[in-house]
Amino acid sequence: MTGQRQGRWLALYYALYFSALGAFMPYWGPYLQQQGQTALEIGVLTATIQATKVLAPNIWGLMAVRWGVSRIVPGAALATALGFLALIWAHDFFTIFLITIGFSFFWAATLPLVDITTLEWAERNGAAYGRIRLWGSIGFILLALGMGWLVARYGMPVFLPVIVVFLLAAWWSSRYLPFAVGGAAIVAQRPALRHELWRRDLLFFFAACVLEQASHGPYYAFYSIYIGDHGLGSTAVGLLWGFAVLCEVLFFAMGERIIQRLGLNRVLYASFLLTALRWAVIGLWPDLSWIIAVQTLHAASYGAFHLAAVHWVYQRFPALLRARGQALYASLAYGLGGALGALGGGWAWQQMGGPGTFYAAAALSLLGTVLLVAALRPGPAKLGAESC
Repeated sequence: MTGQRQGRWLALYYALYFSALGAFMPYWGPYLQQQGQTALEIGVLTATIQATKVLAPNIWGLMAVRWGVSRIVPGAALATALGFLALIWAHDFFTIFLITIGFSFFWAATLPLVDITTLEWAERNGAAYGRIRLWGSIGFILLALGMGWLVARYGMPVFLPVIVVFLLAAWWSSRYLPFAVGGAAIVAQRPALRHELWRRDLLFFFAACVLEQASHGPYYAFYSIYIGDHGLGSTAVGLLWGFAVLCEVLFFAMGERIIQRLGLNRVLYASFLLTALRWAVIGLWPDLSWIIAVQTLHAASYGAFHLAAVHWVYQRFPALLRARGQALYASLAYGLGGALGALGGGWAWQQMGGPGTFYAAAALSLLGTVLLVAALRPGPAKLGAESC
């Protein structure tokens, strides 16, 4: 398979994977609300999805050493689709909770392994990771918009079947990804990882990423509900989510050039500060024009943050540990950070309401900026390495 064709399969997988995510993320909260779940239960169920990302990428990475990545990713993709199919018959909190643990554990297996595959493929072929990854964002936009129209016309019963269709398509495309190229490097070898973890910059950087992603918890769990509280319908939900991800696409298209021009550090600082600004304005909700305007900051809060963080982690680990480094980044930022944000968001929503919850999210991102300063400032490379 030629490098160009491999790139197309990678782009197709991202498009299908994030199409399912685009159908899921804006409407998971409203779907659960329609199933009779409380705000705290919605927070718990959203946190469950994030919490599985703490351990799942590392567990699947170790399993892939024995079974091979070419088996792990398609198998996990198929299991995820079946898990969503099972949700059709689940209505009470406990059943939904158990099924959510199952499908999210398998769902968390695939993306870090595909990401490191894409980074290595891009390095070999002189391509840009962002130019492949942007197809995922395009898929997200199309389904966020399309799902809004479908829900407005047919109601929430279409929610799960649409997701299942795209997950099955992602499973089909995953069988053609170029895992065999540098296959052993996809799941890094275990020796000496503990030495890398004692780096001062790495510890502070991961802590900052946890807070940045935790600040997104209220957005992912309650933003669609918050939009409805301000009198807007499902079409507006899809448009606002889709517009945000369109801005993310534009950043991914130009991101590598922006990073080369400004440097990783400046892009990271800007992403954290603009994230705080975004949540503060959403908390204020001055009027719809402001809300539309700050959705452009998704290019910073997710697009710039993710692209810069992936490259930062990729550069900080030796070649044989890069996949383990990406798994740790995904586990801590999107797993631990996402879970804490969703749980905290559910509690804050009940205690402080929507505005107070988004103000708290802004404060988290600002605190993350302080830790980022500690991570990026010059200093000793490692802490306590002798005691490892």
